Amino acid sequence: MLKKQFVLIASLAGVSLCASQPLFAQPLTLGLATLWSQSPYHSTKDRTVPVPLINYQDENIFFHGVEGGYYLYHGEMDQFSLIANTTGQYFSPHRAHNSAMQGLDKRHLTMMMGGEWTHQANWGLFRTALTGDVLNESNGVVWDTNYRYPLQFGALAILPGAGVTWQSKNQTNYYYGVSGSESRRTSISRYKADDSWSPYIDVSATYALTRDWSIEAGARYTHFDKEIKHSPMVDKSGQTTIWTGVNYQF
Repeated sequence: MLKKQFVLIASLAGVSLCASQPLFAQPLTLGLATLWSQSPYHSTKDRTVPVPLINYQDENIFFHGVEGGYYLYHGEMDQFSLIANTTGQYFSPHRAHNSAMQGLDKRHLTMMMGGEWTHQANWGLFRTALTGDVLNESNGVVWDTNYRYPLQFGALAILPGAGVTWQSKNQTNYYYGVSGSESRRTSISRYKADDSWSPYIDVSATYALTRDWSIEAGARYTHFDKEIKHSPMVDKSGQTTIWTGVNYQF
């Protein structure tokens, strides 16, 4: 039950957080989560979206939340994987209340692919992953590193953690920069962002209702690097994400 619960909360965190993955095999788990994410953009609506959850792992492949991958090495404490996921970043001008923001170009959601190393020990879970855009949207690179420590209280499992995300110049500028042509037609100041480092803290929890059913919830706060905060598109110093969901294990 302990392993199952930590699998589930790692899976749900993966909806937007790409949380640490467990190092043991597990059966198929399906679920549905609702995710609320604060928009980092000026005068733009926050997002509330349903997210289907697929959680599966064997000796060769895995699917956790919105991340999938293939094991290059799968040991008791360490695993090295090829992964595919998404950062969840995008900007839709039609969601903005401000007419100037509505005149900006759309920033698209993209797929990231790369490598990941996860280490599990009695002192916690450590994960680091380097991925790059493969759909020619941002042409950027993201390096995410985090640490989490699992806690168990009967049927309740909690996974608090902290980490930092580095985004390359291309990645940061694509989502938060303002081009010259955008500036001329919207009156928003031109802005060119450099690479950025954004630390975050998060916590996930799951409660086993029965042997097969569980409910889950979690939250993350990300503190924006100055390269993001100084963008004229942004009016916040950070971003909060909250999610809740239910899972069934077959």
